[in-house]
Amino acid sequence: MQTAGAGVLAARSVVRGATPPARPNILFILSDQFRGDALGVDGNTFVHTPNLDRLASESVRFAHAYTAQALCTPARATLITGLYPHTHRLQGNVYKVPNALADPQYRLAVNFPTLLKQAGYTTGWVGKWHLGEDNPGCFDHWNGFNSLLPHWLGEQQKSPYRSDAETDDGLRFLEENRSRPFLLCQSYYPPHTPYTAPERFYRLFEGKNVDHMQYYAAAAAVDWNIGRLLEGLKKLGLAQNTVVMFTADHGETFGQRPFSSNKTVCYEESTRVPLLIRHPNLKPAVWQSGVNNIDIMPTILDAAGLPIPSGVQGKSLLERIRSGRDRWDEPVMLENITQRIASGKKGEGGNQPIERAVRTERWKLILRAFSEEPERRMDELYDLAQDPGEKQDLLARPDAAPRVKELSKMLLAWGRRYEDQVAVRLASRYA
Repeated sequence: MQTAGAGVLAARSVVRGATPPARPNILFILSDQFRGDALGVDGNTFVHTPNLDRLASESVRFAHAYTAQALCTPARATLITGLYPHTHRLQGNVYKVPNALADPQYRLAVNFPTLLKQAGYTTGWVGKWHLGEDNPGCFDHWNGFNSLLPHWLGEQQKSPYRSDAETDDGLRFLEENRSRPFLLCQSYYPPHTPYTAPERFYRLFEGKNVDHMQYYAAAAAVDWNIGRLLEGLKKLGLAQNTVVMFTADHGETFGQRPFSSNKTVCYEESTRVPLLIRHPNLKPAVWQSGVNNIDIMPTILDAAGLPIPSGVQGKSLLERIRSGRDRWDEPVMLENITQRIASGKKGEGGNQPIERAVRTERWKLILRAFSEEPERRMDELYDLAQDPGEKQDLLARPDAAPRVKELSKMLLAWGRRYEDQVAVRLASRYA
């Protein structure tokens, strides 16, 4: 584990009471596999998220935020670059590689941590990274890891919970850098599998007959640590000059969807994520129209007063909020490479469908191609206004054809604009 440099540590003794920097600080909080509906403010009556609910009441909460690809590494690459996964080309999880940002086969070199560091921000990453094993060079303080570390620092329930220790480190970073503009990315591995949390969080759900209680206990533990971070900002006098963002890389299906044990599909529980932005100059609100996590990178640059590089495919959410135009003017486009399914062919690994989806205010069209049987179709259409749980596929209904054609034309135009040949091929079935 690397720590802050000696100069930062030495500065700690002289910055108490110092005037906060003029440029806004950025606290970017990321949780792994945190469903969009796992918040009390989203209408969930059994979760325990008081700190996130309070943050939501002080923020712009995006009620329909989505991840461009519901898998850890591709989603995180999109978060930092503002590019769709098919554009940055990192469409699977990485393991045992030093630094994906430096790999020329991917387009990750232009990213918000690097740009903020170059602009004079002190940068820190604490927690799960999943873009390589090493500090990619854009963080002054690095306490990150790629993936797959246990949630405990020793024996379960008898040693420190990793998220608690990481929050301690994040709080030290805040104090040590309170006199300079900083970017702190606090990335929690929970509630990712295996679901586990300190026992006191399980007790929150006793007698409530909650399915997947261990998952929601882990989410409650994340909420508790986020509360500690927010209280730390307040005590240091930094809350009024810090932009706070909270989101997740993807959601969780609990194995209740085809092609998914946890994620990798375009259904709501996999691809919808929480997104909160608390900005000193923005009034709290609930934003209803759809946004995509490609918008995170340009939003952070905008918040820091930095230009957005050409080629970034996302748009600043701050611009959209300032415009006051909360309308579904554009659909949200989603892409996934699902988990493999058995093909029944001896010695073969099975089909691995690839998906594209169009999400408008009311409708979602999911199109698939199968790796072994490209002629096979398992496309779906949902009316989310009448069926928010996506239980009734309407694609086979005779009156659905005009809607499918309309949505396919949207996907076709998007695929051509962003050079996604998979989208073009799938959309051409109906467009």
